[in-house]
Amino acid sequence: MSQHQTGRRIAVLVSVATPLLQAGVRASLADALDIEVLGEGYIAVERSVDVVVAESSTAARIAQDSRHFTHGPGLQSARILVLSDQVREHAVRSALEQGIHGFVLTSSPVCDLLAGVRTLGHGGTYLCPPLAQQLAQISGRDMLTSREGEVLRLLTMGQCNKSIACDLEIAVGTVKAHVKSIMSKLDASCRTEAARIATERGLIDLPDASVGRKKLRSYAKARMHSSLLQPSYA
Repeated sequence: MSQHQTGRRIAVLVSVATPLLQAGVRASLADALDIEVLGEGYIAVERSVDVVVAESSTAARIAQDSRHFTHGPGLQSARILVLSDQVREHAVRSALEQGIHGFVLTSSPVCDLLAGVRTLGHGGTYLCPPLAQQLAQISGRDMLTSREGEVLRLLTMGQCNKSIACDLEIAVGTVKAHVKSIMSKLDASCRTEAARIATERGLIDLPDASVGRKKLRSYAKARMHSSLLQPSYA
């Protein structure tokens, strides 16, 4: 039975570490008559929590382990609404697969936050309009396979086909076929454009840039060392 049917307000726990963001979220929800913002020191044994509003950095952990807050039953049925500062397709899809129920951008108007809390409070799933529009556009195109995602990640790090084949332990010809398919699905004319599109849309989960640079430098040194060991026939 929903909160609307019982007349009970939607119980919201705000789990946001950033002080200004937390204050803004709590203030935005405070005036809604159908929403009850639980205290910061709330212990979830008093009553069940309907919605947890959390930052993207902690939302997955909360979704996977409700005991992060308490050993009581209060969070077991809570739905998680994520506040995110950017639109990243890979991150959104991964989070939804991990049990997140909604996304609102930190740049969104207050009405989107309220709509998200109410939708989740009534058992639904919510994406703020910019995210919903982007994912709707993407769903009309062919999705990358998991292997293509791996190839795209290494391609975006600047690796050549031979290096990608070595890392993934597949044939160079197979890598070429994956790259061709990736560029077709992304409507990219070259590898550089495919890498740009992947970065802009957040299609892949890239490691820290310094890691990629170190890997490329190590590969270059290995190639140089190998060439120095080869005998000269001059």
